[in-house]
Amino acid sequence: MTRSEKTVGYRDLAADDTLTRQRSLRCCERLVLADQPVLPGLRFSRPAFLQIRPHLQPRTRPITSWPCPKGQPITAPDHDFFRPDTPFAIPYGIYDLGRDSGWVNVGTDRNTAAFAVESLRRWWKVQGRLDHPSTDRLLVTADAGGANSADSRLFKMGLADFADESGLSITVMHFPPGTSKWNKVEHRLFSRITHSLRGQPLTSYEVLLETISATRTSTGLTVQAVLDENAYPTGRVLTRAERQSAERRVERDEFHGEWNYTIAPQDPGQQPPEDSRADSGPPIPAGATFLLTHPALTGMTREHFEQLVLQLEPCQLLLTEAERQSADRDSRGRNPGFGTLDHRHRVLVAVLRSHNTVTLTLAAELMGRKRNVLSYHAGRSKPMLAFAGPELARVLVFHRPHPPRTLEALMRLIEHHDEINSSSS
Repeated sequence: MTRSEKTVGYRDLAADDTLTRQRSLRCCERLVLADQPVLPGLRFSRPAFLQIRPHLQPRTRPITSWPCPKGQPITAPDHDFFRPDTPFAIPYGIYDLGRDSGWVNVGTDRNTAAFAVESLRRWWKVQGRLDHPSTDRLLVTADAGGANSADSRLFKMGLADFADESGLSITVMHFPPGTSKWNKVEHRLFSRITHSLRGQPLTSYEVLLETISATRTSTGLTVQAVLDENAYPTGRVLTRAERQSAERRVERDEFHGEWNYTIAPQDPGQQPPEDSRADSGPPIPAGATFLLTHPALTGMTREHFEQLVLQLEPCQLLLTEAERQSADRDSRGRNPGFGTLDHRHRVLVAVLRSHNTVTLTLAAELMGRKRNVLSYHAGRSKPMLAFAGPELARVLVFHRPHPPRTLEALMRLIEHHDEINSSSS
């Protein structure tokens, strides 16, 4: 991949990440003002203060604030090794932005999607429904990976069950990959718990729970910690029917539906919605394809574009097979309910997104598809463009800063391009 291709890719990703973070903050602010529960947490703690699976015994690192009598230091092994009888703790934190209160569910088994949903369920039953008795929805901002991964069907299945139990409509907004540092739970909850745990040897679960629960700040932060001794086995594989059922319950947002979605409660007798991937939609109008393949938008003639489609077809087959094997291996959804798109139009939307000569919203209107469909397939197909050689890389160097957003502006752009070419010839 050339330097120009990398630059364009990084710029696109940075812009999407910035818009996603700004949108998440605006939604949180609106709901906080409306006294609605906002949970910018729902995440598994990082190695900041307990490591991923901390031993409940003195650590190897010397800490001078341990309450040791003079001449009687607390002994500790020089390395940390896991043994079958070694207990460990898995703290999973939830932070209520409007109430400035934290909830930490300390698990003793495994960090799974079921454990993540159970942490949210326990918070709601013990504390959430008392703090917000009249609410009918939750807004949760979470990381994109881990137990609450954005592409985990098990996590969505658990949220659907919790929504049915509680009657809550749950909206989840995942932070884009690599941007979890913007999650407010990091700065308002876990950073304060870190101060409480400094120099404290973890000798028992009681010590851990009491220390976390004692976390306080001058601004009013309170934290409650509970022990979760349930078993959460790993390695569960969903059947095809379960995967389809989970996808039907997810209502994708128009803006980056792979990260933002809502799961509403469903009555037992209610007919489940149709799977959005079962139907690829009506055929894309030939006039729309002809318009969007104009040299002013793709940077190449229509003949060269058709050659590019044929050239990248083997790459598309390899990419599809790799995604299928990956989905079979980790049982996560690689097509999160966005429907299908043929190879020719996948290449087209990838070129248009890299060239940025037309917004995907306008392209979706012309093609009769949702923007999420084009955005998803453009992101998945964009790596193929690196196999087209340096000629395409030179074409994609041009990145229009302000693409046309209406059909009238698009037609003016095409007419201007045609006038320049006709005058030069």
